Amino acid sequence: MNQSKIQEMLVDLKAKQYIKSEITHTLSQNNIPLLSISYSKKDHVFQLKYTDNQEIVSFANVTAAMDAITAEFCRHK
Repeated sequence: MNQSKIQEMLVDLKAKQYIKSEITHTLSQNNIPLLSISYSKKDHVFQLKYTDNQEIVSFANVTAAMDAITAEFCRHK
């Protein structure tokens, strides 16, 4: 998945038209789930949940979340 698609997905999660929705995207590589991404409207952060250890990490902005997602994909190449 390229960075522009990741950025678009993150921006969409934060969009006002989804303010009353809870959306989670699960990203996979070679059909293996790597992480789930959601946006906490209450805390105003992106939350990444890593599939391998169930750790949840929060990021305050799109760039930081995008970097973490990219790093996870690189780690699993």
